Amino acid sequence: MSTRLFYGAPFYTMDSERMVAEAVVIKQGIIEYVSGNREETQNLYPEAELVELNGGCVLPGFVDPHVQLKSYSLLFRDLDLSFIEHKNDVINGIDEALQEKKEGEWLTAAGLDKDILAELTISELDSVSRKNPLVLFTGNTLSAIANSKALIQAGIDKNRMDPLGGTIERDANNRPNGVLRGRAVGLVRGRLPIESAERVDEVVERALEKILSYGITTFCDYATNAASSSALNLMKIIRDRELKGRTVLMLGDRETARLGEIGIISSFGGDRLRLGGLALIVDGSFMSQTAYMSSPYKGSESNGMLLMEEQELYNLLKKNYSRYIWAAVHCVGDKANEIALGAYERIGKETEIPRMPMRIDHAQFLKDEDIEQFSSAGVIAVMNTVQIPQNRERAMRYLGPDAGFLSRLGSLVEAGAKIALTSNAPQQSISPMLGLYCAVERRGFDDGPELRFHPRESISLSDAVYAYTMGGAIACDMEKQIGSIEKGKAADFVYLSSDIFREGTSALKNTVVLSVFIDGETVFEKIKPGDRTVKDRSFFFKD
Repeated sequence: MSTRLFYGAPFYTMDSERMVAEAVVIKQGIIEYVSGNREETQNLYPEAELVELNGGCVLPGFVDPHVQLKSYSLLFRDLDLSFIEHKNDVINGIDEALQEKKEGEWLTAAGLDKDILAELTISELDSVSRKNPLVLFTGNTLSAIANSKALIQAGIDKNRMDPLGGTIERDANNRPNGVLRGRAVGLVRGRLPIESAERVDEVVERALEKILSYGITTFCDYATNAASSSALNLMKIIRDRELKGRTVLMLGDRETARLGEIGIISSFGGDRLRLGGLALIVDGSFMSQTAYMSSPYKGSESNGMLLMEEQELYNLLKKNYSRYIWAAVHCVGDKANEIALGAYERIGKETEIPRMPMRIDHAQFLKDEDIEQFSSAGVIAVMNTVQIPQNRERAMRYLGPDAGFLSRLGSLVEAGAKIALTSNAPQQSISPMLGLYCAVERRGFDDGPELRFHPRESISLSDAVYAYTMGGAIACDMEKQIGSIEKGKAADFVYLSSDIFREGTSALKNTVVLSVFIDGETVFEKIKPGDRTVKDRSFFFKD
């Protein structure tokens, strides 16, 4: 592997000084030298192969600490609609994909643009097929449209009531019109057939390519049981060839208990596939009003659902940390976060327990005292920002004056707490560009400035990028290997079409991932470095 010198775009290193470099030297897949002067660097490394970029910017590879890989993969099992911009092309794509289906077999697709969803009708889907159930999910998977066959198989008719936290859209005669939103999407998703092992292998590998296309070079596969884990699929892939990206496996208590008994610890594995830690769930979701809150939801006597008391959680954490297996705990409601923070604080005081990452994933609703405890206990808040505009109205409706407790990134940063950004795919869009925008703007790409939700909780673009790179690396216990562009670290970085720091957050919507590098080698490429002539603009993300 030759020595290469990259230059021609600013390198936002995300190191401790937030240095902006002009040139980076890669040797044997490792960052050898980072410099603010290209000419000086070229004189130091005259033998290096020169790789000229042409504008835009370079960031460390994005690190997403919370992805449910198998669920994400299966949404795209038949058709990826992410880059399709016209309704007729969607219909033609479905028609073509149906040629490979037998009568009665399901066809699923994901990535449907919300504007196309607004145009599509159930009659148009029925005209393509009345014999095969069809369901098309949007890019964030929170909405879908199904044909009549799929609705029948899911038991959705005019007598079916909306599920809690979901909507079955209807026509003037109260008949379902095919569009499902929120928890109603699960009515159809739950009817999807179990795929063969070979088929799952295929769709997982395809999803890995898609994840790379977003500039995500490392992610955690968050699975709380063996059935939802992609571990076997990934190991079968790596048996035959190298994984292009890096995956950290999160497993349930039963799985980590078996591993701990034989001495398998966190970080066991290679540089492309390794064991992360224990994945636990303490409460439900805000959308279904099962997130465990301190007070009842407005209009309800319920304050959500607690799945694990503090003592039980503490016992599980202590058992795993004592065996050198760290943990990530799903907590959405403020009371759930309080319970997990209490358990982690006790773990932190145990002198015989090794120092390893302590994570709370989601940390969606936090009180002031929770903020301080994240900082004092050293707990990492792994947060999804795309849900901020999605939950804006819901928070005001269910929580009233406490709606401002939603996604308090600004307060956490101000308190000195560690944060990492995540997509929580497939529950939300996997696009880091959208996640960065929501973190800074507190609104969606298409929302006006008046819809910024509690803007005092916004963070700077620099802090957001840090949280999606170095913050993610810390959450994955890999900060010594990845997360920043620094000497001695793996050469994982992403080349973007825009200089997002110079152009600002408004540029994020149309910023394109041009190239992705892992260990200094190209693993994804829209165009070659130095070539900014792009004839096909269909790759613009449709989140």
